[in-house]
Amino acid sequence: MVKEMVKKLFPATKNVDEVVGIVEKYRGKFGLGTGLRLAMFLAQVREEVGPELKMVRESLNYSEQSVQKVFKSMTPELAKKYARTEEHAANQEMIANVVYAGKLGNGGVESGDGWKYRGAGCLQVTGKSNFEEVQKRCVKYAGKEMDPDTIEGFLVFGMAYWMYRDLYREADTGDVDKVTEKVNKYTDSYESRKKHFEMVKGLIS
Repeated sequence: MVKEMVKKLFPATKNVDEVVGIVEKYRGKFGLGTGLRLAMFLAQVREEVGPELKMVRESLNYSEQSVQKVFKSMTPELAKKYARTEEHAANQEMIANVVYAGKLGNGGVESGDGWKYRGAGCLQVTGKSNFEEVQKRCVKYAGKEMDPDTIEGFLVFGMAYWMYRDLYREADTGDVDKVTEKVNKYTDSYESRKKHFEMVKGLIS
């Protein structure tokens, strides 16, 4: 079942057997023991990372206009200075440090926490406080802290966030929107996530 779901949702994945092995190893430890929970989890991951299940970190390669739409804290002056324009590439590190400053346990701009704790893991966990809670659960359920910049850590980081937010409770209702609301409340991808779930619902056993 796991392999079939991975292949269905992530057709561009090159190391399917490695990914499946990691999921099989840890799923029971992180509230993913049932087919329904796994399908719900993978549907969310598919929207966060795309058709290839590989390690990625949050991209902040925003244009001057788009960064202001996504982040209200990005003033026109800062957007012109740090976002992508015809004159220069985006300074992604500074964008992260500005827009995530003072949020989710992060320090100020000068701390560099915005960049250090930008979206990571297969559910794109963001913010120092969330990283800390996720690592606590990595230690508790996997026996060690995880590096989200490795494929094992990337997958387990998302699973640990799933445990931290008690997402298995929402998954058990079969309501994709309830899961999405806790993963990424203000996203415009509610319908996409439901479509991903529908793709693998028939594989649940």
